[in-house]
Amino acid sequence: MSKRWDQLEERLDDYESQIDTVYQLYHIPVLAALMVFMLWVRVRHYSRHIGPDGQPLYRGNDPFYHYRSTNYVIENYPFTMPFDPWTGFDAGQQVGQFGTLFDQVVATAALIVGFGSPDQSTIVMTTLMAVPVIGTLCAIPVYFIGKRLGGRFGGLIGVVILALTPGSFLSRSVAGFFDHHIAEALGAFVALWIGMVMVTVAQREQPIYEFIETREFDLLKRPLKWGVAFGIAIVLTILVWPPAMFLFGIFAVFLFVHLSAEFVRGYSPDHVAIPATVSMLVAAVLLLPFMGASGFETTSISVAQPFLALAVAFGTVFMAAVARFWDRLDDVPRIAYPAGILGVGLVAIGVVAIAAPDVIDYFTRQVLRIAGLGSTDTAATVGEAQAVSNPGQFFYGSYGLAFVTALGGFVLLAYQGLAAERPRAEQLLVLVFAVMMLLFTLTQNRFDYYFVAAVGAGNAVLVGWIYNFVDLDDVRRDIANVKPYQILIVVAILFVVAGPLVATGATVSAADQSSQPGSMQQWDSSLDWMNENTPAPGAYGSGAEDTRLEYYGTYEPTQDFEYQDGEYGVLAWWDYGHYITTRGERIPVANPFQQHATESADFLLADNETESLEILEEDSSEGEGVRYVMVDYQLGFAGTLKYNAPTAFESEHNVSDGDVGVTVIDPQTGRPLYGAETQRGFESMRVRLYQHHGSAMEPSRFVMRFDQYNSTAGVATPDEEQLYEPYNSSEEARQAAQQDPNAIHGGVFGQPSERIKALEHFRLVHASEYDRPAPLVRATVPRERWEDVPQHSWVKTFERVEGAKIEGTGPANTEVQASVVMEIDSTGETFVYNQFAQTDDEGNWEMTVPYSTTGYDEYGTDAGYTNVSVRANSSYEFLAVESEEDSPLGTPWSAPAEVTEGQVLGENDTTVQVDLQEGRTPQTGQQNSGNSTSE
Repeated sequence: MSKRWDQLEERLDDYESQIDTVYQLYHIPVLAALMVFMLWVRVRHYSRHIGPDGQPLYRGNDPFYHYRSTNYVIENYPFTMPFDPWTGFDAGQQVGQFGTLFDQVVATAALIVGFGSPDQSTIVMTTLMAVPVIGTLCAIPVYFIGKRLGGRFGGLIGVVILALTPGSFLSRSVAGFFDHHIAEALGAFVALWIGMVMVTVAQREQPIYEFIETREFDLLKRPLKWGVAFGIAIVLTILVWPPAMFLFGIFAVFLFVHLSAEFVRGYSPDHVAIPATVSMLVAAVLLLPFMGASGFETTSISVAQPFLALAVAFGTVFMAAVARFWDRLDDVPRIAYPAGILGVGLVAIGVVAIAAPDVIDYFTRQVLRIAGLGSTDTAATVGEAQAVSNPGQFFYGSYGLAFVTALGGFVLLAYQGLAAERPRAEQLLVLVFAVMMLLFTLTQNRFDYYFVAAVGAGNAVLVGWIYNFVDLDDVRRDIANVKPYQILIVVAILFVVAGPLVATGATVSAADQSSQPGSMQQWDSSLDWMNENTPAPGAYGSGAEDTRLEYYGTYEPTQDFEYQDGEYGVLAWWDYGHYITTRGERIPVANPFQQHATESADFLLADNETESLEILEEDSSEGEGVRYVMVDYQLGFAGTLKYNAPTAFESEHNVSDGDVGVTVIDPQTGRPLYGAETQRGFESMRVRLYQHHGSAMEPSRFVMRFDQYNSTAGVATPDEEQLYEPYNSSEEARQAAQQDPNAIHGGVFGQPSERIKALEHFRLVHASEYDRPAPLVRATVPRERWEDVPQHSWVKTFERVEGAKIEGTGPANTEVQASVVMEIDSTGETFVYNQFAQTDDEGNWEMTVPYSTTGYDEYGTDAGYTNVSVRANSSYEFLAVESEEDSPLGTPWSAPAEVTEGQVLGENDTTVQVDLQEGRTPQTGQQNSGNSTSE
């Protein structure tokens, strides 16, 4: 009996030992499972981002420049690109936050995977996998942050939130979003974790200045070691993204609050001040070798980053020194210490503002940019820089009820700090981080992918408190005595934190949506065409094979790169600059660094050709200047996502959204249905190019009616009974629109309210294949019928040319119309280019046209010009109708003429002579229609 009892006790001991082992290690498999889930969600649609030709189809525009930077590192390992003349024509660009540690790490991974010589497919695959892997690794610091606040269960809850959030953290860590954002987050999370350890060790070891005087360095070893680690962690984050210097600011706020609280409660600020100072000094010293700019800049390593680190170090030493001085003042209460420090700080800022106002102005702008609770007009055009307009909806969408429980955790954290005899510094550090990140996120929604760590930490605090309150630790000691309420509490915690997100499938759904390729899908064919059918930079006008600009060449930084003969720029909206650099291998004027964004906006909104040419000549006077302009669907039609964006950047025209177009919205959902151009919108270069290909356009004979129309905001709701009403003449339509405040004359189908002049120096040279119907059609025709209605090319490419000069004779004081039918090779579409001139008293007239009809093969890329894919299928026809009293139709005068490619390009300076013949009938069909396209 005794033997059986011993065996039973031994089995029970083994069972308890196994339970104890499970309890001690359960977090490891759970954490691993969560990380596997995170990786799976992020990589499962990676193939969507590989084009048929193996080229990447990243989401967004910045990833394409990271792709360029990563390839540069592979070509010039381990160095990053110091300067790039392949963007920002005609100045070039210091790439700053691109070509940083992030690209070096990815390039290293590609070199390892490719055994030192990776091909492009290996590089593309590495870039697609890099961000999901980095995002998954974020789980490790988030776990340890949560563990320090709420035990292992709290740490796991933090990772659950990280794994399930469908917000910015997820959208920026899926395959295809090859950007530095998640690498920033990883660096910040690691820095926060190490900072928590540093201040905790400092509070426990209690180093003081006297240890330095007495050389008792053993007593300083551990705090200083963690101080050095904290400084390195911040530096690594800044090397990924230079604007991450805001971490210095967050740490400065923490130091002010914590050192003040320590002194007021009778503790020496030295304890945390010593390792904090060391960390800031280490950061400043480590940043010095990476400085690429002598002034204060945010997007590159400049004086700003080490200056701010040294300022925090000086402020920390100052606070510790003042505390020692304050101790000797018997009549001054400790409670006044924070106010004294704050007062001295304000005086110091005032002195700097007088001595170096630019420095104060710089830092004020940066603070307002990330913590000002609002967006500038230009920032509002950048999705990730927009302020959160509906915080409740935004945060619930990202975290569900976990956001509410996180707020509860923050309140509990603040209460514990106030109630404790000596608050834990790491708790205060997390609380300051959370408050600052909440403020940053409300100002710029991009910071939500930092704020996710704060939400996880807040929940870890709350969960840790509940865990201790219900004594869940007893489960390990006596599994048999687990209470039902303890199980229910664990289930309730998981349900509240994760339930709404799991029940709605928000994570998987958001990952699917975030895994869609970006607009490169619409641009790739146009950029491939540009790469193959335009001269290489340096060869324009000459066809030279030896050009000096190497695509992955190394160039010394300069404020103004000197472009030479044959080197030219391509103008497009700044969103597309990286596309042009990386896929087209041409030099954009504007780019997503927002370099030359104003110049791009001014050109696109210019309402006469002379002004547009002056803009191009003023801002690109070197080399061959700007030779090509690319306009996409979203800039060419009102009501699209980007149509109004240039009005936020322009500097010459003083136009608002309502001046250039009308967005017709669904009154039920508030979503845009379609758009209509105003007369000012039709007169802008972008619409004249995209919709009419530079042709003159006649005024409309219809009126578009709305139910309600706000002309200032450019917003209307549709009139469901009568969308538009035709009239017998444009004058009748104009008068009808003037009498109705909820109507505009023309506006759709490419028809303005007044005649639009033809362009003389810009011609369409390529259009991408058809993509979608016109906006008005989308609103009125079911999707299943879209194939039966006219569609539009997404991207249209235009060339700036000298234009061919035409002189002629005809009837006196009569309008002459020139017309030529042009065919777009990629779509088979034809359009008529129309131009008008007026004869003088003697019947003489002249005009300039940008389209040629012959001689294309003489001026291809071999000669240094464009292999145009838009060519005439007829000669020019010139028509003048002489009015006669006895003939209501008048007498036609006409003549045909050919215009050579050499004349259009300016290589042949001869003038085309046209003598109109009385009574001749034009040969190219209907020339007076005013239609610029076959639609």
